[in-house]
Amino acid sequence: MRRQIRLAPTFRDTVARAELSVARLARAAGVAESTIFHLINPAAHPERRGGMRRETAWKLANVFARLTGQDPDAAYGALITETPAAVSDAPYC
Repeated sequence: MRRQIRLAPTFRDTVARAELSVARLARAAGVAESTIFHLINPAAHPERRGGMRRETAWKLANVFARLTGQDPDAAYGALITETPAAVSDAPYC
């Protein structure tokens, strides 16, 4: 079954709680800041479907884990959510 991969609703708070900025996390992960901001506010970008690729999600999680001293799986769980996706939903980021 396809999964829609999105930022967790608490993404910004989780990043801020670690005393990081979204911009710093994006740069360290090699992900464009605009991609992150589109993922944070998918309704503001109707031309995008709001999901991300698994590789992008793991880039963010691995960098967050490294910067905070967490296990990568725990970081993934803190930053990312996965839900069943409709067949037509395909990730763009």
